[in-house]
Amino acid sequence: MGTGYTVNTTSLAVRVGELKALAGEVEAAAGALDGASGDLGPGNIAAAAQELADQWRDNLGKMRDKIDKLADNVSGAVANYEAVEQAGADRLRMAVDESIAEQQLDVLRVAAAAQQAKSDQLLADTAKTGG
Repeated sequence: MGTGYTVNTTSLAVRVGELKALAGEVEAAAGALDGASGDLGPGNIAAAAQELADQWRDNLGKMRDKIDKLADNVSGAVANYEAVEQAGADRLRMAVDESIAEQQLDVLRVAAAAQQAKSDQLLADTAKTGG
């Protein structure tokens, strides 16, 4: 039988957190460009900085949407993995419980058969002795 696989759901959640933090950094950088664009001097530098900040902000919205979708997918995957693990544990517990119950019934069956044999022998002995 194969060894199967493991899923580190904590690691998945950490990666999503890192992506969200990265989005926050990009947002902060875009904000800094917005604030600095008036102080960059003459010419097209301020307009270029503003354009870059606007592009980052537009792309950041798309990136946040993707990160949110990824976070939802990770949450769903974690829930699925946990459900599979729980179902496996439940099946194992049920199998063990059934095995223990069957073993206990076997002991009772043997004891009942022994008791029945003693009773049968006692009746047979009583019948022989007439008593």
